[in-house]
Amino acid sequence: MSAVNNPFELAFINMPTPAFIIESKTGKLNAVNHSFAMLFENFNAAPGDSWVELSEEAKSVEDWLNLCQQIQNGDIDRCESLLNIGTKQINTQLEFHYMGEYVLACVYDTDHMDLADAENTLLKFALTESSAGLWIWETDSDLISCSASIALLLGCSREQTPKSTREWHQMVHPDDVERLNNTVTEHVIHHQNYYECEYRIRKADGEYIWVKERGRTYTKRPDSSIKKIIGFVEDISPQKALEAHLRTQATFDELTGLLNRGAAKTHFRKQLGLAKRQYTPLTMAKIHLDAHNRLADLPMEIRNLRIQTLARHIYKKIREADVLARVEPDKLLLLLPNTSVKDAMQLLNHIIHPTDKEKALLLEGKADPLDYCFGIAAFPEDGEDIEELAQSANDALEAGRLEHIKASGQAQ
Repeated sequence: MSAVNNPFELAFINMPTPAFIIESKTGKLNAVNHSFAMLFENFNAAPGDSWVELSEEAKSVEDWLNLCQQIQNGDIDRCESLLNIGTKQINTQLEFHYMGEYVLACVYDTDHMDLADAENTLLKFALTESSAGLWIWETDSDLISCSASIALLLGCSREQTPKSTREWHQMVHPDDVERLNNTVTEHVIHHQNYYECEYRIRKADGEYIWVKERGRTYTKRPDSSIKKIIGFVEDISPQKALEAHLRTQATFDELTGLLNRGAAKTHFRKQLGLAKRQYTPLTMAKIHLDAHNRLADLPMEIRNLRIQTLARHIYKKIREADVLARVEPDKLLLLLPNTSVKDAMQLLNHIIHPTDKEKALLLEGKADPLDYCFGIAAFPEDGEDIEELAQSANDALEAGRLEHIKASGQAQ
């Protein structure tokens, strides 16, 4: 091995972390520092002359060349390896730095590494949220070690936290297990550095909460396969609840629970596209819930109850394939796929002429059965796109509403 000739070599020799330098092309040890030599002196031994002698896993110089290439490519910067120190094989964590003709390796003894050490020395995670829980997974033994924060998150004792992937998956919501498993499996198979997955996990009291899991490769083997993964899970239930609320607001009418105008357009266009491709009939109906303009004079609570009651009555009458939306405060739009005008008229008449039992329910909900009226438009006769059909249905509605009011007045 080369002699010490300059201050940089002196710094290397005296650095407290055990370290050694290997020639990139040959795998021969070029230099070792004092701390590394002391590891061997403790076992009355001396370092070998090459990576093949030093590493228990390496069988030939080709093994070193393959490892060196992965270090150069950036595929490996940290790995676990058994080092031959005298008659002992010591499990160590090696951190590599490629320097062209040479590779610098710093050695960390991991035989006695435990979870507390890992939590205090994490380099790539900043655990600032109290709901975050840390874990370490050893891929060989499938051993999972959970921090106390995970026990707190799951509402159980430290001893009751999952100890393997099987136990962990038993706590994950059945609809989310496959997605989580696929994400982690892909991470391990492709020797990736980082993954992220959101899923539901069951607490000790049976309640499911949404968590975000972030995992990062902590150590690799000399062949670049993953040996340990470290990461955390964070409770994101409040965020998920907000997302669900926003999605609902963006899709459904808050008062009736029906589709709102924006969501209706999307569904209507899909159905119109199907009708065009399959040459099937399609009918649109505009339904007025207040033909006599009585809603404006009612207190808000009664007005809302009446709209809800009328909308619920119509929704119960339509078929599964039909699409109903609230597009104005007192107007609904109903799309009837694969339905002729004749069949649409029959369905709508069935809606606006309730049975005695249905009338009683309507009146109980402060709704007057006589307030219904509708207008119909058919594709393609009355329009070839959604906007044209909606306008035609609205025109027919207004004409029908005047007739409805006139007929009601004559009846009185």
